[in-house]
Amino acid sequence: MTNAILTTGASQDKSTRIKIATLWLLVMLNMIYADILAFVSAFITPGVIDTLMSGYSGSVKLTQELLLVSAILIEIPIVMIFLSQCLSYRLNRLCNLVAVPLTFLFVLGGIETDPFYLFLACIQLTLLLSIAWMVIRWRAPEAAVLSTAQS
Repeated sequence: MTNAILTTGASQDKSTRIKIATLWLLVMLNMIYADILAFVSAFITPGVIDTLMSGYSGSVKLTQELLLVSAILIEIPIVMIFLSQCLSYRLNRLCNLVAVPLTFLFVLGGIETDPFYLFLACIQLTLLLSIAWMVIRWRAPEAAVLSTAQS
């Protein structure tokens, strides 16, 4: 009986990890697509290329520091695809509960008014909230509960 419980717990844990990693993948794909469409939009919107060439994106001055911070923040969803699969239960939950709000703020900070971007940002934010909800509701695998109880 205990072996069946352990197998079920491990199976549910693996399933949860796969779902979380898949949601992070969907966040990342939507971020990539939003960036691709932003490049296309820049070419079809008069004056945007000139503004970018002068070192600005809208009213934001583009600097190497800003680009570095953006690169670091975009790396979060990329690395979470992998970490969601391999970290221990406790560390996995912690990393996800830190990564979700950071990524959420990154998406909000990049909000543009173009309809395509607003649509994709809503998708990204919904996916991030889904990750947070899943992680909050995720319970320790049975093996971890049993080993803790036996200690």
